[in-house]
Amino acid sequence: MYDYISGTLTAITPESAIIDVQGVGFRILISKLCPSRSLSIGEKTRLWVELIVREDSQTLYGFVSAQERDFFRFLQQVSGIGPKMALNIIGHARIHEIVDAIIQKDAKALSSLPGVGKKLAERIIIELHEKTSALAKTEAVETSEKTKLIQAAVQALETLGFSTQEARSAVLSAHNKCPDQDIGQLVQYALAHRR
Repeated sequence: MYDYISGTLTAITPESAIIDVQGVGFRILISKLCPSRSLSIGEKTRLWVELIVREDSQTLYGFVSAQERDFFRFLQQVSGIGPKMALNIIGHARIHEIVDAIIQKDAKALSSLPGVGKKLAERIIIELHEKTSALAKTEAVETSEKTKLIQAAVQALETLGFSTQEARSAVLSAHNKCPDQDIGQLVQYALAHRR
C-alpha cells in the first residue's frame, strides 16, 4: 500500500520515528541501527515502509533504504519470524553480516543476535540458504552499480569546484538521505546543501 513516507522528522527514539507529512504525524517503528544513519530532527526524511495490518492494529515499519525493507520482508519467510523479530534482527546486525552468516551456515553467529536461539538460527539457514546465495549475487551487482554512480557524482562535483573530500562527503550524505537518487539528483542535493 505504501512504498515510502517523506516528510519532516519531528521526533525519534531507539524504537520509533515520527514523520510529519503536511500536518499528519506518522509513527513508524524503526530498527535500533536506524537512528545512527543520518536521521536528524527537523530535517526532511524519507523512510521506506512496510504496513502490517493485524486484527487489532495497523503498524508501519520504517527503513533507511528499500533494500533494508526488502530484507525485512525476506526474513519473514522463515516460520517463526514475524515483523518484530525481523526488525530486531536487522537492528542488531548489518544486512551483509546476516547474509554472510546464512551463506556460510554459521548458526553460532546468527544465534548471537538477541532473541535468536540455536533452533531459530538453524531454521533460518535451512529455509533461506539457497535464496540468500542468489540474493548475494544480485547484491554484488547492485553494489558495483552504486559505487559507479557515487564515483560519477563525485567527479561531476569536482568539475564544479568541489575538492575531492568535499565532493565525496556531499555525495555520500545525499546518498544516505535518499539512496535511490540518480547522478543529477545527487549533484543537485550536494549543491543545495553546500556550506
